[in-house]
Amino acid sequence: MLSIVFGLIAICFGIWGLSTYWWYVMDILVGIMPIVLIFGGLVALFAGIKNTGIRAKMKGDEFGNGDPQNGGTFESDNFNSGK
Repeated sequence: MLSIVFGLIAICFGIWGLSTYWWYVMDILVGIMPIVLIFGGLVALFAGIKNTGIRAKMKGDEFGNGDPQNGGTFESDNFNSGK
């Protein structure tokens, strides 16, 4: 019960602060927005790279140089077999 009362008081002070000092809130939001956009863009970029499989292609899996369990061979296997 006590936490509900303190929560309501905090909400009232928050609404009062937003209505009284809204220009400070807008200054903070304008300053934080580029940082949020940069981090959001990085997260989206890394998620897109992970989902498209670019990392696997960069390792050489599409050329048969990948994991031997999936049909590929390691570079060292080619040198040992005399190919």
